[in-house]
Amino acid sequence: MALEEIGSLLIRVTIGLLFLISAFVCVKDAGARKAATADTALVFPWHSELFMLAGVALMAAGGLSVLLGIFPRLGALALTLFLIPAAMIHFRKAREAAALKDRILAGPAGKSSDGRQAVAALGDSAVIGNFTSALKNLNLMALTLYVALAGTEPILIGFGPDGQLQGLLTRL
Repeated sequence: MALEEIGSLLIRVTIGLLFLISAFVCVKDAGARKAATADTALVFPWHSELFMLAGVALMAAGGLSVLLGIFPRLGALALTLFLIPAAMIHFRKAREAAALKDRILAGPAGKSSDGRQAVAALGDSAVIGNFTSALKNLNLMALTLYVALAGTEPILIGFGPDGQLQGLLTRL
């Protein structure tokens, strides 16, 4: 196996696992589903639970597709499209965290020096965490677009650059 194939395989495995784990975390229990639905509502307020479930299905199907090499270009394209609203959610959450920090600091918690420092640190952490998560999603788009446009080897089955089926299963 050539170094390019090893690198492509590593990209596929890490992208696939990242999205599969993320999909699981969003639906693992009632609290996770409620939080994921609330986050989804920031961008999709209409039927947010339906959009959350669609997003989880997209993460799971795209992650499996890329991980297993079964039409990985299509799976990566689906993940790329998923990452756009995912980044928007985190940018919105960063703004909400900043506003919440200011609101808390204006109330009783902001009266003492210790309270102000604790709330400010917590708020700043939430803002930075969500902002960098949004940037992470935008950077992941580069990887998923690479897989969608350039393809990766080896795969089980998928479309090659020429639009023809290729992969290990086509050699049987």
